[in-house]
Amino acid sequence: MQPRQYAAEILQLRTRAERNAALLQVPKAWQSLVRKHCEITWNHPSRHKLRESPKPDEQCRPTSAAPAART
Repeated sequence: MQPRQYAAEILQLRTRAERNAALLQVPKAWQSLVRKHCEITWNHPSRHKLRESPKPDEQCRPTSAAPAART
């Protein structure tokens, strides 16, 4: 397995403790590189956009404002 593959698997884990434990299973020669891959991916702006995007049920909600009356 390559360093990026290790990083991809580690990033799929849900808790920080699980990720840290998985990082310890990586060969010593690659641990710092895999950690760096994980940090870069974790802090990448596109990841934050995905987390902040509206959920599917929030995208098409009608507005609560009444339509303007014509006179």
